[in-house]
Amino acid sequence: MDALVTDTHTRTAIAGLRGLGRSGLRPAVLAPYGMAGGLHSRYGGAPFVGPGAGRDPEGFSTKVTSIAAERGPLVVYPAQEEAIDALYQQPAASCGSVRLPYPGWEQLCRLRDKRALPELASIVGIHTPRVLAEAPAAELAGAALAFPCVVKPAGKGGTLATARPLDDPGQLRRLMRNVPGDEPLIVQARLIGPMIALALVVDDAGGVVACFQQVALQTWPRDAGSTAYAVSVAPDESLVARAAALLHEAGYVGLAQLQFLRDERGPVLIDVNTRFYGSMALALGCGVNLPAAWHALVSGTDPPPQRPYRAGVTYRWLEADIMAALRGSPRDLFRRAPSPRVGDVWARDDPLPGLVYGLEAVSKRLVPRLRRLAGRARIGTRVTPPPG
Repeated sequence: MDALVTDTHTRTAIAGLRGLGRSGLRPAVLAPYGMAGGLHSRYGGAPFVGPGAGRDPEGFSTKVTSIAAERGPLVVYPAQEEAIDALYQQPAASCGSVRLPYPGWEQLCRLRDKRALPELASIVGIHTPRVLAEAPAAELAGAALAFPCVVKPAGKGGTLATARPLDDPGQLRRLMRNVPGDEPLIVQARLIGPMIALALVVDDAGGVVACFQQVALQTWPRDAGSTAYAVSVAPDESLVARAAALLHEAGYVGLAQLQFLRDERGPVLIDVNTRFYGSMALALGCGVNLPAAWHALVSGTDPPPQRPYRAGVTYRWLEADIMAALRGSPRDLFRRAPSPRVGDVWARDDPLPGLVYGLEAVSKRLVPRLRRLAGRARIGTRVTPPPG
C-alpha cells in the first residue's frame, strides 16, 4: 500500500517523506502552496497543492479524500497536529480509500492530552512534572501560582502552540491576554536540564519495532522549545521498555516520540508526539528509518531490521540558529557542529527541498527584519529643513 504525506512545507514532513522514499515507496505529497520544499523532493511521487489544515480543515480533508480516491488506497501521514485533527473530525477518516496510521481517535487522545499523561505514566513507573493547576485560560489569569512554572496547552492544536516558561505573575497575565478564555491549559513545575527524546515504533503487542534516542543540547526558544542542536545516544533499555509499556497501556500502535527532562527522580515525561517530528532527520542520518518501520507496521509487511546505530552524530536546526542570531545570539549561527552531522532539511541525496526550504525561511525571517532596519535608518538620517 502506497502513501500520502501531507504538510510537506514543513521540515517534519520532509524527513518523513525521505524515510518512506528511501524504503522504496513513492508517496504522493500535499502542500498548501507550490513552492513548498517537499514538493521538490526526489522521493516524492505525484505532487498536489491544496488547502492547509490550519486555515481550512474541511478543504484539507476534502483534498486528501480526492487524492486517495484518485490514487488510493493510501496510508495518509499527517505531519502537523492540525492535520491530524482535520482528518479525524472531517469525512476523510471514514473514506474507504484513506487509511490513517493510527489505532483510533480514542487512543490518540489519551496520548495527546497532557492531563491524562500523569495517570497513564504512573502505571508503568514513568515520572511526570508536578501539576500546579488545570483550568481554562480565563481562570488562570489571576490565579496564585508557584513561580517559576511552565504553562502548556492541555491538548494539541490550541492557540497556545507550545509550552511557555513563566517567572512571575506579570508574564502570566500578559500571556493570557492572547489566549481564548475557554482554552484548557495546564500549569506544571518548571524543570531545567537537557531534553531526552526517545522515538519508538511499537506493534499491537507492545513490541518495539524500531527505536532511537537523542539528547538536545540546545532548544529554540531557549527555555522551552523544539530541538535546535542534538546528539544521538545509545538507547536506555530501561526507558525504552517503560515507554513501550506506556504506549501499549494507551492502546497505541505506531510511531511516537516521547520527550523527557531529568530531575532527582530520573527522566520525567513532558510530552508525546504521535507524528513525524522536527529532528527526525537525526534518526535517519544514523540509519534508523522510523517512517519505513511505521509504514511496514501499518501495511502488514516486514519492517527494516533494527540494528545498533552510531552514537555521537550531531543534528542542527539551521532556521533556529538564524532566529537566535536575529534576536541577539549570532554566535549560534556560526557554530560548527562536530562530524558526523546532519541538518534539519539538507540531504546530499535530496538537495532541492533543503534549498527551497532554506530560501523560504530566509525570506520569512530575514527579509522583513532587514526592511524594518532599513526603514529605521531612513528615519534616522532624514534631514529636517530649517524653519521659514
